[in-house]
Amino acid sequence: GTSGTAEIFFAQVTNLGSKGYHIISVQWPDYWNHAKWVDGFYKFLHVIGVKKCHIFGVSLGGFMALHFAGRYPDRVSSMILCNSFVDTKPFHQSHSWVTMLGYFPEFYLKKYILDSFPKGELPATHADAVDFVVEQMETLNRLDLGSRLTLNCLPSSVKTYLATIKKKIPMTILDTVDDVVLPEAMRERLYGNFPHAKLAHVKKGGDFPFLSQHLEISMHIEVHLRGVQLFPGGVDAKTYAKKSGFKRTSSSQEEKTHGNVEVEPPKREKTKKELEAEAQQREEQRKRDEKERKRREEEQRRLEAERARVEAERKKRQEAGNKILANLVDLDDDEDEENEENAENEQQQPKEEPSRGLFDNEDEPEGEADPFR
Repeated sequence: GTSGTAEIFFAQVTNLGSKGYHIISVQWPDYWNHAKWVDGFYKFLHVIGVKKCHIFGVSLGGFMALHFAGRYPDRVSSMILCNSFVDTKPFHQSHSWVTMLGYFPEFYLKKYILDSFPKGELPATHADAVDFVVEQMETLNRLDLGSRLTLNCLPSSVKTYLATIKKKIPMTILDTVDDVVLPEAMRERLYGNFPHAKLAHVKKGGDFPFLSQHLEISMHIEVHLRGVQLFPGGVDAKTYAKKSGFKRTSSSQEEKTHGNVEVEPPKREKTKKELEAEAQQREEQRKRDEKERKRREEEQRRLEAERARVEAERKKRQEAGNKILANLVDLDDDEDEENEENAENEQQQPKEEPSRGLFDNEDEPEGEADPFR
C-alpha cells in the first residue's frame, strides 16, 4: 500500500510459512509511473528465480498487481485482492500537484498520508494495527512516499487488461465490511469488473485487516491457495493427498481437470430397523459406561479406605513410639533425681573419726619416744 513496508505482512509470513508455504513479502523502491513499476517487479521475479507466483495485494499493491497480471499473465498463477481498486479516478490530482510530489518535504508527505487514516475511537486491534503501520511509515523516506502517492494519483486504469485477467487468472477478492478509507464506489467497480472472482468478507478488520484480523486473513489466503490446488510445501493436490494419506478417485473427470481430493458420496437414509439397532447399541454402550464408572468409583473408594487405614496405623505406631520415648525420658529423670538426692545426703552426714587405741594419747607432747610402744 501507500504507507506500508514489507514488515506489515509478518503475520502472514509466520502463519503460512510455518505450514510449508513459501512466502515473499515485497517492498518496492521508488517508481514514478505504473509501467516502470511493472518492469521492476518483472525483473525482481527474474532475479530471485520465480517463474510464476500467487499474488496477495492490498490497496495500491493490489492495483499494481493487476497491472502486472495484465501485462504478464503467464507469470501469475492466481491473485488475492484486499481493499483494492481497478482505477485511480477518485484520487486524481492536477498534473502540477502530482509533479510536486517529488519535491515536497518528507514531513509534509507523511502528514498528507496520516490525514487519511481513520480518526476517533477504534477497537483495540484496529488501533494497534494503525500504530504499527505509522511506525513502519516512519522508516520510509521522501522518495518512497512521493513515488507511492504519484502512483496513487496519476490517471490510470486496468480496463484494457480485464479480458486477459478474467480468462487466465483465478481471483479472490478479500474485503472488510466495516468502515474503511477506500470509497465504496471503488469497491463496487472492482466487483463489477471481476464478477468471476470469489468473494471473502471479514466482518471487522478496518483498513489493515492483515494486521487486526491476521488469523482470519491467513485462513482465507490458505483457502484460496488450496482452491487453486496449491498445498503446503508447494506441491499440487495429488502429491499432497498422497503424503497426507487421502484416498483419491482414479477415473473421475473432476480429478483429470482439477485433481481434487475424493469427496465421499452422500449417505443414504437409514431404515427404522437400523435406527432402532443403533439406538439399542447406544443404550448398551451407555450401560457399559455406567457400569465401568461405578466400578471405578468403587475402586476409588476402596483405595481411599486403604490409604486411610494405612495412615491410621502409621499414626498409631507413631503415638506408641512417642509414649515409649516419653517413658524412657521419665526413667532417666528419676535416676538423675535419685543420684542427686544421695549426693546431698552424703554431704549432710558428719565425717566419722578413726577409732583410738587404749594407749593412744590425743595430746601427746612432742619429745622422746614412749618406751612402752
